[in-house]
Amino acid sequence: MTIPEAKRVLYFAENAISSVQGGGIVVYNVLKGLPAENLLGFFQYRNITPAPEYRERFHFIGPERIPGWMQRVRRRNRFLDATVLSLTYDHVAATDLAFVERVVSDASFKPEVVYFSGLSLRFMRLAVLAAERYDVPMVLLHMDDWMEAERHRFGRWGDRAYRRIVFNMTRAAARSLASTTNSPSLANKVTELTGHEHKPANNCCEDLLELDPDSTASWPEVPVITYAGALNWHLQGETLVMLASAIAELNAEGTRVELHIYAPWEFAPIANANEIPGAVFYKGQVSKEQLVDVYRNSTFLVSSTTFRRDNLHLFRHSLSTKLSEYLSVGKPVLSIGHPDWHLHEYVQEHTCGFSIYTDENYKRAIVKQQIIEMLETPQAELEEIGRRNRVLWERAHDVRKMSTETRRALNLPVET
Repeated sequence: MTIPEAKRVLYFAENAISSVQGGGIVVYNVLKGLPAENLLGFFQYRNITPAPEYRERFHFIGPERIPGWMQRVRRRNRFLDATVLSLTYDHVAATDLAFVERVVSDASFKPEVVYFSGLSLRFMRLAVLAAERYDVPMVLLHMDDWMEAERHRFGRWGDRAYRRIVFNMTRAAARSLASTTNSPSLANKVTELTGHEHKPANNCCEDLLELDPDSTASWPEVPVITYAGALNWHLQGETLVMLASAIAELNAEGTRVELHIYAPWEFAPIANANEIPGAVFYKGQVSKEQLVDVYRNSTFLVSSTTFRRDNLHLFRHSLSTKLSEYLSVGKPVLSIGHPDWHLHEYVQEHTCGFSIYTDENYKRAIVKQQIIEMLETPQAELEEIGRRNRVLWERAHDVRKMSTETRRALNLPVET
């Protein structure tokens, strides 16, 4: 039997495909094995490190290309930013598409499918236009509720922007061979918005235990809560500061527990600000293979989001990218952040561990009491939670299973 060649993918997202950072990790896991020459990508965020094999295949799309006089208005008054973007919607889309056409032509690239994993109306519109221009189907991965975040970013023009978003999402879904999201809650929302089924891929990841098969789980005498990942101030940073201060007070009061933070070096200022001798430790950045041992030698693995409602728009319906890694190593999860965060609901529904609900009016005494109750959980119960988490990962977070439809759509090998 002849094995079909992998399709040529035209990729659109703010994040380049990355093996180490952000939402690009999920796409990297899903597309693993796609030949570099079969990919041509367009991205926006400079602080994401592209996967080495795809680094030369990505093109920086740059800021919106708008008429000079409107650019000057935008620079002089930031409050008019949303107005300028709304009024230049068609112009920006046309100039973006012209840029894509030049790059595609210069590379002699013949797209067979458009892959969208973006976070903005600009990238959604561009992906749809490109799919229509080259008359190819699409593959979709909605990572977060970027639609709601865009509505708020556009201010007085928010409802107009939202209508444009839904219109383009619906056009994309109608062309899509595989439509996924990063959570069940987001899948339900996007399915309802577009009238086309979207399935949760749950930020699926590879099996971390295969990276270090000799690692063994341990339960430290002094309980260790581990956080690993980015530390953006308005997403995870503020919440971890609150958790760190609660842990410091518990230690001062005689309850021993440690918080270990592993984050890339660019987040060192925030991480170091959290460090408290004998209680909270910034451990720097380590390889994924080393992280397996870190996870396996922790008591709890924490995933955090903002406790401020105004900062929650993008992530309200999301599962964190780290959740799948935490589940794969079979340790209890601690979710902490605003009560409306979908991850809390997921952790409780699947008995993955513990949740601390915090909003702008959080009481540190209550947070401390919840930590104490968590620490009093018998080890046998923690071990059982860990075993269930591993089973949940195998059922609903293993990239080999959750990426099947997308990989088939791209003619990539599927493990059965």
